[in-house]
Amino acid sequence: MPRFLLPVLAIAGLALFMLANIFFIVPQTQQVLVLQFGEAQRTINEAGGRFGPGLYMKLPFVQNTIAFDRRIMPYTIEEQEVIASDQERLIVDAFVWWRISDPLRFYQAAQTEEGGQARLERLTEAALRRALGNVRRAEIIATQRAQLMNTIREDVNRQASELGIVVVDVRLRQADLPRETQERVFARMATEREQVAAEIRAEGLEKAAKMRAEAEREAVVIRATAREEGEKIRGEGDAQRARIFAQSFGRDPDFAAFYRSMRAYEQALPEGTPMILPPESEFFRYFRDPNGRR
Repeated sequence: MPRFLLPVLAIAGLALFMLANIFFIVPQTQQVLVLQFGEAQRTINEAGGRFGPGLYMKLPFVQNTIAFDRRIMPYTIEEQEVIASDQERLIVDAFVWWRISDPLRFYQAAQTEEGGQARLERLTEAALRRALGNVRRAEIIATQRAQLMNTIREDVNRQASELGIVVVDVRLRQADLPRETQERVFARMATEREQVAAEIRAEGLEKAAKMRAEAEREAVVIRATAREEGEKIRGEGDAQRARIFAQSFGRDPDFAAFYRSMRAYEQALPEGTPMILPPESEFFRYFRDPNGRR
């Protein structure tokens, strides 16, 4: 290699090295903190900041850059035991989504993303225990799950703001009983449900008995009313019949006597009744003479 090329290559290498230490690129997915002797000078591509992604310059050997992820980052809180307010033990784990909202504060408090996540995880676990420790097991599992997740997120955000972190969402993935207590709790739940079912059946029987009693009382009243109306109508009919008969008998006494005798024969002599009476008997005068004469 010719000797004159060595200085050229050295100068070119030095130039490339200088350019690499002067220029730097900030992608859309990152936010960069520019430090000078450990002191923050500016933040690039911060949410709501003046500088967006692109190509930037810094002083070589004097200034350096630290990049943090600008996106929402997830992490998982592993299974841990929590005691509810009714002293029931639960196994709980959760998902957390978070992002760095203030790169300078985050750098001062945590230095790295791993350090910030570790501190955030401790804050989330403490908030989770506080929130779940104030409610009963049934409320955690069923009725207040969404409200509890919002409470945990708000609690964590109050403390994480000092780290330059915003928690976007917290989701309880599991809130179950330990295996050794599931059978005991299930048996107790079955007993409680049986008691509720027995109470409901008893209430149903009581209501049915009451309804039957009311129906029978109404039936008695209806029958008594109908009987009363029937007797009244029958009495009116008998009275009208008696008036008609009286009018008829008054007009023709012989017919009245004949009719009464025929009614007497009908009532006194059912079919097949044997009787021994003399022919001259007054009772049978219409058999001897249609006019009833002796």
